Amino acid sequence: MEKLLAIWFDNQMQNNKAHSIFETLKAREGEKSTESFTASHGWFQQFRRRFNLYNWRISGEATSVDVEAAEKFVDELDGIIKKGSYCPEQIFSVDEIGLWWKKMPERSYMHKEAKAMPGFKAFKDRITLLLGGNAAGFKLKLFLVYHSENPRALKNVSKNSLPVYYRANKKAWMTQPLFEDWFLNCFIPSVQHYCLKMGVPFKIILLLDNASGHPRHLDDLHPDVKVVYLPKNTTAVLRPMDQGAITTFKAFYLRTTFSQAVAATENDVVTLCDFWKSYSILDCIKNIKSAWDEVTDKCMQCIWKKCIKSFANNIESNLEQTDVIQTIAGLANALNLDVEVEDIAELVDYADGELTNEDLIELEAMQHLEEEEEERTEVVKKKFTVHGLAGVFSKINVAMLELEAMDPNTECFNKVECGMSELLKCYRELYQQKKKITKQTTLTSFFSTVTFRTSALEGTTSVSSSSSPLPGPSTAPDNQINK
Repeated sequence: MEKLLAIWFDNQMQNNKAHSIFETLKAREGEKSTESFTASHGWFQQFRRRFNLYNWRISGEATSVDVEAAEKFVDELDGIIKKGSYCPEQIFSVDEIGLWWKKMPERSYMHKEAKAMPGFKAFKDRITLLLGGNAAGFKLKLFLVYHSENPRALKNVSKNSLPVYYRANKKAWMTQPLFEDWFLNCFIPSVQHYCLKMGVPFKIILLLDNASGHPRHLDDLHPDVKVVYLPKNTTAVLRPMDQGAITTFKAFYLRTTFSQAVAATENDVVTLCDFWKSYSILDCIKNIKSAWDEVTDKCMQCIWKKCIKSFANNIESNLEQTDVIQTIAGLANALNLDVEVEDIAELVDYADGELTNEDLIELEAMQHLEEEEEERTEVVKKKFTVHGLAGVFSKINVAMLELEAMDPNTECFNKVECGMSELLKCYRELYQQKKKITKQTTLTSFFSTVTFRTSALEGTTSVSSSSSPLPGPSTAPDNQINK
């Protein structure tokens, strides 16, 4: 129960969720389950410690939009743009979406059939995508987070050759370290190259919402990138990517995958279920790239119309999206899914909101199976090394020295230093163990296996060794050898 709650906890928190998950699991056990559960304050504190949730804070959007704050922000952003003389090519925004990349219309027979198939959790496979671009219509290369670092489909594929920036964590969700990785290693180099190509100065505004996965210190990581955060309870109306780009991208992705499904099943040799089973994360990445390429510059321009007063193109892209949805509905009916246009529109507009209890159970089970598969095939080969651990300790020491130099409060720094020492204790013990083994191996290499052979006739003993002889003359007089 706690594993599933931890997965959900990273998404959002409600007071009755622990009880809800527990009752779902208990119902599955039936009469065999005699356990009871009370979400006491003590249990909650222990739960936070077990899953390192000490500083977790709720950051979801309220259902109501703060119209006054939204209008005030638009004026403030317009002032920033005018004061800094920013052009459309220099104003960027990104947003994360959760994509269930094999999800089918809820009311289709295929969705119901998949739910009834034991062990087949294809429709619960999820990725996180970071999509974005600028007010001129330029689209950034996609950033993808999957729960497997080395899935079978990518075994012989170089990740550097993929049309996306590929990263992994067990929940396939965006985290602050991953977002900072994207900011420093993907966004900045890409935009620097773009500005050089367009002949504009590298002076950037990056517009973000206030999600917990977006570090608040980004604004201080690069002098030429100004990070601006949307006010709380305004993202629904101000966040650019939510104004048509995401739903258009999803529509193109569905049209591509459904077209492939129709082509694969037209000879009745391959069933739709077989198609989805063979549809890998590599196929998904290719289709994601194709769908993102189809999102037009015009669409990427018009998404800014509610957020900035200048540069926004007022041309709507809804007609294009409507045509695509109708095409998808036709493809779905060609697959005998028996769905309506409304069902497809619902699938395109599907929001990556709160996971249900069933979603959590299936997601955790799927991740567990994936991890077992990786262990069996030895795809993932992570290991600690003495050199690697020493390098990490060195970097941490440098960071601590920088903190000490900035902090006038000695007591505060001492607390942090002691806490860091305690947190790293297990890794330092591992380092000592590996260093000891390394030393033993090095010493052993100086020696070799020695075999004694005794001659019964002469009563003498000869020694043979597989090691190289010690330094010295290669020959010596017999009387010196006897001595």
